[in-house]
Amino acid sequence: MNELTKRIVSCVLLLIIGLGCFFGISGWQSSPETHRTSIEYLNEKQATVMKLTAASTAASAAVSALPGDTGSAIAEKLADLTSDFLIVLCAIMLEKYLLTITGYAVFRFILPAVCVLLIVRQFRSSEILAKLAFKLALFGMAVWLAVPGGITVSRMIEATYETSLSQTIEDAQSAAEAIDTSAGSDSDSDSEKSGFWSGITSSVQNAVSGVTEKFEKLLSNVMEALAVLIVTSCVLPVLVLLFLLWIVKMLTGIDFNLPKRKSTE
Repeated sequence: MNELTKRIVSCVLLLIIGLGCFFGISGWQSSPETHRTSIEYLNEKQATVMKLTAASTAASAAVSALPGDTGSAIAEKLADLTSDFLIVLCAIMLEKYLLTITGYAVFRFILPAVCVLLIVRQFRSSEILAKLAFKLALFGMAVWLAVPGGITVSRMIEATYETSLSQTIEDAQSAAEAIDTSAGSDSDSDSEKSGFWSGITSSVQNAVSGVTEKFEKLLSNVMEALAVLIVTSCVLPVLVLLFLLWIVKMLTGIDFNLPKRKSTE
């Protein structure tokens, strides 16, 4: 087999690979069914965030009903956490869309472009084309693996905190119900035992003190749960992408910066 035949065979193989990526694999990667397991995990994570948001909101409304300004600081902090949960929710939604978009973009555009560059190189002895194709292929693989890799690491971390997250939601809901029950019983006592106002006031103050401590612990647990969600939903995906890009840079050893022009002076 002479040199020309080898080049023609290589071009045919590269053309088949490029067309297979463009018409076949890209469609498969863009299908939600391909990423069903990851999407189910993200849906469960989204439901957890929604439950934590609702529980912290209910707890904030309940603790703000305490007499005086006893729980105002806790109620404000619980209410402020809603915006942080919204950021986590947006990150989860973005991960779900990127699961299908990145795979589609890599196999629809980047890898076919790599095949085109390699085909052109068969007829032009250019080292620059080979390096560019190699670097582009590694970059595409890094982008493609970033989201699934981040999800895998997140699942490993969240498995440790799964029980505590569920317990935090239950504590918030039960604490809010306890406040409502306490408020109703205190109202009945005021109407039935108006002659013993001092005793009732003392018991209410003791109850408020105990409820406040309970909500302080609840606030701490909610903030811990929020920290775990921020790390697994916002920080880890970015770190995984940066790590993969660092590997690409180490393997290629080539910067993307264009060479500077030499001075003619």
